[in-house]
Amino acid sequence: MHKFISAVVATVALGASVGFTGATPAVAAPQGSADAAQATRAGCVKMLDLYDQGWNRYVKVKNSCGHKACFSVTVAARRDPEFSIGARKTDSFRYGGILWTEASGIKNISC
Repeated sequence: MHKFISAVVATVALGASVGFTGATPAVAAPQGSADAAQATRAGCVKMLDLYDQGWNRYVKVKNSCGHKACFSVTVAARRDPEFSIGARKTDSFRYGGILWTEASGIKNISC
């Protein structure tokens, strides 16, 4: 019985090591390049200012990347409004009225 259990454990260990070594190069390469591409796009939009003008609330943002980027304004207890900004631009966006809760920041999202 002891030989049988040790043979099963050895077979499982050998099969697992062969399976991992065969799949690692094929899986690791695409994930690494996808993570790098997502990391470069993720930090494109930076919040510069939150301000009120008249009866409206605005957020001023800057896109430092060479492509269009999308972001959402984080507002507590409300659905976050989503916007897009062109490449290498600074612009202000109206995200709500003065009665809305003030935004706490922005989140970079995919377009």
